[in-house]
Amino acid sequence: MKTHFRILMIIGKHNGGGNMPKSIVDIRNMGDALRNTGYKNIESAVSEIVDNSVEAEAENIFIIIRERLNTVSGRQQVSEIGFLDNGYGMDEEILSSCLGIGATTRKTRKGMGRFGVGLPQASLYACPEIEVYSWQNGIENCKMVYLDINKIKDGSQTEIADPQLQQLPASYQQFVRYKTITENYDFVQNGTLVIWKNCDRIQPKTRGPLVDRLEFALGQKFRYFINKEKCNMKIICENNQEMAMDIYPNDPLFLMENNYVLGNPQEPAKAYIKKLDSDLEPFFEPYTVDGKGDGSVDIPVKYYDKEGEISEASVKVRFSIVKDKFYDETAFKAGTKPGSYQFGKKYAKRMEGISVIRADREIDFRKFDFYENTNEPQHRWWGCEIIFDPILDEAFGVANNKQYVELKSIEQEDIDYEEEVQPLWLQLYSTVAKTIRSMYAKNEETRKKTRTIEGTQTATVDIINDVEENEDEDTTSTTKEIKENTPEEKLIDEGKKVLVEQGFEEPTDDEAKRYISNSVNFKYMDCGKFGPAFDYSFKLSCIIITINTSHDFYKVFLSKLYENDNDAKTTFELFLASFVKAVDVTDTYQRNENDRLVATWQERLKKYITQQLNPKKN
Repeated sequence: MKTHFRILMIIGKHNGGGNMPKSIVDIRNMGDALRNTGYKNIESAVSEIVDNSVEAEAENIFIIIRERLNTVSGRQQVSEIGFLDNGYGMDEEILSSCLGIGATTRKTRKGMGRFGVGLPQASLYACPEIEVYSWQNGIENCKMVYLDINKIKDGSQTEIADPQLQQLPASYQQFVRYKTITENYDFVQNGTLVIWKNCDRIQPKTRGPLVDRLEFALGQKFRYFINKEKCNMKIICENNQEMAMDIYPNDPLFLMENNYVLGNPQEPAKAYIKKLDSDLEPFFEPYTVDGKGDGSVDIPVKYYDKEGEISEASVKVRFSIVKDKFYDETAFKAGTKPGSYQFGKKYAKRMEGISVIRADREIDFRKFDFYENTNEPQHRWWGCEIIFDPILDEAFGVANNKQYVELKSIEQEDIDYEEEVQPLWLQLYSTVAKTIRSMYAKNEETRKKTRTIEGTQTATVDIINDVEENEDEDTTSTTKEIKENTPEEKLIDEGKKVLVEQGFEEPTDDEAKRYISNSVNFKYMDCGKFGPAFDYSFKLSCIIITINTSHDFYKVFLSKLYENDNDAKTTFELFLASFVKAVDVTDTYQRNENDRLVATWQERLKKYITQQLNPKKN
């Protein structure tokens, strides 16, 4: 059954022998118009194709990027994108109509379906030529259809030909059975491959920036499917497959445990990407006005159904707010604000707004006039999402390409309070706006809180202090010499400076004195990927040991050792402290030798860890 492009209307008026039927649409002259499909950006167009894979219950979805050399610029540019999934595939009837403009096979409101216009429209946004391969009960049954705007314009393609048996292109066959170090992927039994060929409208054109944008956007739009493990998404660059990237949930409420961005209370200013460490947690927590519950509220709403009758349904609204330990004044260096640090600058700013979720899929993310002055950085530190079922599509004004909803403010003079069904925005406004104001006020109060020095007194510090107090008083050491030869006032001042560097707000003399009286103190901080695994200082009358949280030794070993095991953390810290204490005792007479020993140890450690992570045979 061929799919025809032209829609014909029989004219009831005849002249003489009669008029021929006239085309409502002359598809041959509409090639450019068909390509101006109104998508906001490449991320939105890609999301439409991914929608089809999710709707087909695909467990695995690959977005495969191919490049070719631009002879003018001399740079590699994205020329083709393939979308491979192991969903249930399309039978011949559905495959034959999947590229028809305006055709749909979705009539129900279940799941993300119903609209059914995404495949051709989204594809034409990015490229003039589309190929679709689909198979059921074995890839040997794979059939293909195609749409080529340039052929339509020159008249050589006037219809979608019947699906034909066709092997996948050679460049994609390698992905049908795909292996990584930890996973085996199999697309043999059922699946679909959509190919955007000769891409000419993709922005950005180069692989790196495009992958970054797709990773961020797809992780946000499909976060519930990924978080619930309904599907896995992977971006693969054909010429750089070792850098294949799994897409993580990208939750603008910063609540998901496996989120794209997580935090470490030891370093509240830093954002950790893709859960590279185990000692991480979400930045936000659920919020309710009275401090109870899971942060969600069900709001009953009235709407007109398809028959024009008044019906009732429920809209769920969820709220989240930054945890105190990531936001209060003591989480940052004195005189600075959360918005000036990595998380506040890069991620919280990008995620400022309200998310609208339909059938587990984000379809819009904006302010929606529920609050004002988006330039105030305090609005980065709360989250809100509005969740509804497809039955409310008309009430929300959902666009057929699932890019936006119609939620906008109503002027006071335009409200007719006698109407039984008020605009949906007005029905939601009281709860949403009130809670946002409440979260904003709470964050202002949180910023006034202060962390205490008690957090530095760990079990490790107490154990070392107990042992060192009973050591021979005649033992010489660098820290002992500093203590004996430096006025106490100066040591206290230096101790205050160290505490301020660690984020303590205006430490007192007593707090500094207590800190420097410890034999050993630990701090965990980002010293750069190429910095040492740990470092130590005898600057004060105590040893300060710094653990580099960006070093591979921490990420692949310590973070896992520490996970849910405080005793293991204490034991390792004691192990490290015993070594540095030995250096302290000998440093007064063999400083240079110690420096060389530690430098050599650090170098060997890095080489060994690198070999462990990336084995290379001689």
